[in-house]
Amino acid sequence: MKTEFLLCYISLFIGILLQCCGNRDISDRDDSSISASSGFDSLEHYSIAISPYKLGELEDKANKSSRESLLLTMLEGSQLDTSSLAHLLEIGYSKTEVDRSLYGSIDSLFLSNQRKDYLDSSCINQFRDILIFYRDNKCVGAVKICFDCKAMVSWSSDLKFDGFGDWEDYDKLYTILRSNGF
Repeated sequence: MKTEFLLCYISLFIGILLQCCGNRDISDRDDSSISASSGFDSLEHYSIAISPYKLGELEDKANKSSRESLLLTMLEGSQLDTSSLAHLLEIGYSKTEVDRSLYGSIDSLFLSNQRKDYLDSSCINQFRDILIFYRDNKCVGAVKICFDCKAMVSWSSDLKFDGFGDWEDYDKLYTILRSNGF
């Protein structure tokens, strides 16, 4: 009995170790992700406050409205549908214009930074924060962020968000957004 338990424990440990290490390949990193200029001239932050209890109720609801389905997709989806960005206010997200004085700090995290580690978490992502990057009034990038799990989903037409994602990056970004009134 002890041997079976020990073998099971060792197998589980090796499986977790392999999963974590499998995502840490940084050898194919492209230095073009380090940008001299930010590539954006306007930045919006959307956030939503929804309790895990309310989220669970919404997930369990049998007949969801299109608004509720879109909200779940934005909160839990592992992709970013840019056509949904125009509906963030309608589904309950609050919008804050990010102060221009913070652009340099945000640029240094997302675009000028060079990622050291690739994180993998068993946490269930709930993307309560979304940043939308604009240049010349055109959306050039968007990032859904889960600060609890330290996870993000990004889309970009030409920005490279490869530098963001180290553990401390999430804490720094949270602090920056907090200083902006979020």
